[in-house]
Amino acid sequence: MKHKDYLMISEFSKICEISRKTLIFYDNIGLFSPELIGENGYRYYSHEQIYIIFVINILKELGTPLNQIKKFMESRTPDSAIRLLKQQDETISSKIARLQGFQDMLNMKVQRLIQAKESDVSKIQLIWQKEQPLFISDPINKEKTNLSDSEWLQFSMKSKKHNVSIGYPEGFLVQNQNLMSSETDVVGHIICYVGESIYANSFMPQGNYLTAVGTGDFYDTKPIYHKMMKYISEHRLKVVGNAYEERLIDEIASKDLKNQVFQIKIQVQ
Repeated sequence: MKHKDYLMISEFSKICEISRKTLIFYDNIGLFSPELIGENGYRYYSHEQIYIIFVINILKELGTPLNQIKKFMESRTPDSAIRLLKQQDETISSKIARLQGFQDMLNMKVQRLIQAKESDVSKIQLIWQKEQPLFISDPINKEKTNLSDSEWLQFSMKSKKHNVSIGYPEGFLVQNQNLMSSETDVVGHIICYVGESIYANSFMPQGNYLTAVGTGDFYDTKPIYHKMMKYISEHRLKVVGNAYEERLIDEIASKDLKNQVFQIKIQVQ
């Protein structure tokens, strides 16, 4: 017979979306026990216990160890509840920020892949663009082919420290003086094209940019630069800023090097 005003374990399990096996396990380790054990050995739960199990489930989902949850449940007070709930609120905020970073990165990746598919690799064009947020490395000023693993690691660690997700479209910044002296293999910074300014520590200035798209090895961009500088000379443009390189299709979307795509932008007027 079902006890009046109590829920049987099957009913409680369904309402709380937790398995009977887990409820029995919690009971056996002393974490969460039924309100009543009937003479028939059946477990019965009260409606009030629904709120307790939901808190336990949330704490567990946030990674709180069961022994820590048990310790809290055994000696819970208003003060200890305030401390624990504030701590978990901070954990949730941190997780939300991290997930938002992942979402921003994935959106940027999709945008660039679509852009690459629609790009004409034989066309050089002049565009105007608004300021664009970037996350850049510490100054490097060396040939890209000579970048060491430690320099890439430092950039990755710097990105992580500033909550910049690994996976954003990457590239290089070629400083104006190296561009003008045709030392386009010498890069000033590694850069990530982040979607939101909250992840940025620098910006690509608003203005006019000569752009070109190339395919193949991202470390062999000299032929594209040669075409772009020739175009600048023939159309009487003036280089007024840096060059920005970006990988639009990288190893994530193509394992074949010849099908990978990169873009170069040079600020001009």
